[in-house]
Amino acid sequence: MAPDKTRSSSPVDRFARATAPTWLPAPIEAPAPSTVRFFDSAISVFPAVRLPLRSMLVESPTMAILVSPIGRHSELAAIDGKLCVLVAPSLFHHRRLEHAIATLAPRELWGPPGLSRKLPHFAEARVFGVDPWPHDDVLSFAIVEGAPARNEVVFFHRPSRTLYTADLALAIMEPEGLATKIALHAAGVYKRFGVARAWKRWIEDPVAFRRSIDRILAWDFDRLAMAHGEIVERGAREQLFVALRERGLI
Repeated sequence: MAPDKTRSSSPVDRFARATAPTWLPAPIEAPAPSTVRFFDSAISVFPAVRLPLRSMLVESPTMAILVSPIGRHSELAAIDGKLCVLVAPSLFHHRRLEHAIATLAPRELWGPPGLSRKLPHFAEARVFGVDPWPHDDVLSFAIVEGAPARNEVVFFHRPSRTLYTADLALAIMEPEGLATKIALHAAGVYKRFGVARAWKRWIEDPVAFRRSIDRILAWDFDRLAMAHGEIVERGAREQLFVALRERGLI
């Protein structure tokens, strides 16, 4: 009897086969050329717990989409003269938003569901999943459903095959200070790429969460940029799948 290759293959191999497309999409017009770059800073999330913080800037010939602004001069200078779209990618990534609004006078402000309830002064922000997102040809998004306390929005820049996440994954290889090291140990992501243990507590609807993850993993990304941690330059799709499986979330 021939060996059962399905049983002997790795979870990643089975994942790759399961998500392989079975149809060919209709031809579409080429999207507007765009590039992506990142800016780095740091932020204190608890007393003595300091994490790296990264923003993503996606530029097309006419506009700049800035996700999770950090407020550095180099970041703000990069947008000078372009139409600006500012994005808060979760209910916990908004601390530098007011400064960016005051400095950049954005044409659009976007946030996750629930942002205006948490922060009424952002009541005019457009809402992902509610208002039509007019920039999908430049940057696609998916809401991580089932965790309403966070309502994280994940982004995919197709030309560079780059996924950007706020807190879905972490990869802090050089933690700063003893308290930060202790916090990362407790989260199960000390000096490694992974998904924090706290997601098991944050998820209230596992079915909705899994539906969102399926949507994200269906994107053909190879690189993963995180708000907190080093960029995974290759093989990020498989690594994210393994990290979520390791945490028991899929």
